[in-house]
Amino acid sequence: MFNFGPAPKNRLYTGLNSYLMFLGYAVGGRFQQSRKDVEVFEKALAKRFGTEYAVCTYQCRVGIYLAVKGLIKPGQEVILSPYTITDVINMVIFAGGRPVFADVDRETCNISVAEVERLINANTGAVLITHLHGLAAEGKRIKEICDRYNVPMIEDAAQSFGVVEQGKPVGTIGDVGAFSFEMHKNLTTWLGGVVVTNRKDLAEKIRAELNNFTNAPLPGIKRKVKSGLIHDIAGSPVIFQLLTYPLLRYSYLNKVESINDIFRRKPQVSKPATELPEEYKSWYTPFQARLGLSQLNHIDRDIKTRIDNALLYYEGLKDIDELILSPLRTDGSNTYLWFPIQYSNREELLKFMYVNGRDIAAGHFTSTADSPRFQEYYRDCPNARKVEKELIYLPTYPSYSRHEIEQNIKVIRQYFASRVQPVTRQTVGVSS
Repeated sequence: MFNFGPAPKNRLYTGLNSYLMFLGYAVGGRFQQSRKDVEVFEKALAKRFGTEYAVCTYQCRVGIYLAVKGLIKPGQEVILSPYTITDVINMVIFAGGRPVFADVDRETCNISVAEVERLINANTGAVLITHLHGLAAEGKRIKEICDRYNVPMIEDAAQSFGVVEQGKPVGTIGDVGAFSFEMHKNLTTWLGGVVVTNRKDLAEKIRAELNNFTNAPLPGIKRKVKSGLIHDIAGSPVIFQLLTYPLLRYSYLNKVESINDIFRRKPQVSKPATELPEEYKSWYTPFQARLGLSQLNHIDRDIKTRIDNALLYYEGLKDIDELILSPLRTDGSNTYLWFPIQYSNREELLKFMYVNGRDIAAGHFTSTADSPRFQEYYRDCPNARKVEKELIYLPTYPSYSRHEIEQNIKVIRQYFASRVQPVTRQTVGVSS
């Protein structure tokens, strides 16, 4: 069969079952008030993570808000990474905290341990670490620092369901962890998340807050399902090969911004506010719980496939000095939601990939420390600023074939081979 183009850079972890279960919820399931299925899902999650408590929330960010609110006193500082979505910073502010931006490590894109140790002080109410791209953020080292100052540690594990650090699941290393089940995650219930903890006092505070939430989540879930359906149709093999990719490639190479803006994945934004938006005060639904339960058995298999895919990238690109690669780990501490690489001339490399018929993506997070919205909390974070400008995602999702990975590697190597100056260790005579 003639190959018109590559496989898409991103596929959702959805299936027909995801849409059918939503349809059942939309038609009549939203009127069912029983939380039995949610309780079953929470118990299954608590068992998986080895925690006493697991509490499902409307979104991961709501879980972060509830965790911060339950742990700090109003006005206390919360140390966190600037390389994240705007709403994570909002959650800290809505919960009464003052964000203190700690720069990231260039290689991992995760919060710097040294920066946490430098910034922690008597007014620190909590340290919020993010395990980004499926990579553990040295939680145990940061927890040791927190313990010395008697400061709680919160883990944003939105992108890291199934990651372990030294045999312990991320999200359970600190006082509380928050996970996301949003549609792009490897366990998706369209929207939603879960907070896990062993602290009874915190779990009770979180549940008490949730008991005051009354909004039906249908509008938010409906938006996600609509977006997911468009994504799945556009990324289906025939449509992607014949229509989506040719349009995507043409618009990128010819700078048709009206089309590029549709295809480009953007950082999540929210309207300016001073308190938690009413829409976020929604409950997690039984249909989402049933959907999550149906996916739990596939998580570890998918993680193994992603790690195998990442190993191919690492071996194929490790000798290119101009690239910063995600750390090679096979102990479960890096599950490679993508394979992130960093390159100083990102736009030139992306253009070369499109010219040669490949589909990869620029990183879509920003350095929130530079955001005008958070000017009051500004700190110079040069590493986060560089990551924002240089990060590229290479696909690792389970159905992405070895052939596609090898083609990506081939074209990336062609790009560097075409440059005038030698850039590989092999070229300059240094062993890899």
